[in-house]
Amino acid sequence: MNNSFSEIVTDFHGSYLPERGMLAGYAALIKAFNLKVPPLHTNFVIGTKHKVFQTNNWNYLTPRHAPYLSLKGELEFALKYEGVNLCVLLKLY
Repeated sequence: MNNSFSEIVTDFHGSYLPERGMLAGYAALIKAFNLKVPPLHTNFVIGTKHKVFQTNNWNYLTPRHAPYLSLKGELEFALKYEGVNLCVLLKLY
């Protein structure tokens, strides 16, 4: 199991992030476990600044929204903020 949940990134699946941040929820699970799934409509990122904003298909949240850096923490975050994504869950399990 690869635990790269705490990695700060500037791109995800060939798409550059507007600002550096830490992937969260389904995006973090896709990256950590190298899941082969279709692109997500919206990706969540924990930004390095204390501001919440949206741009294109990126939703930035503040560091206080950061999930626990574990499989359980990322799953809880994904279900809370992104709802159920059966494709990602199927590939994960």
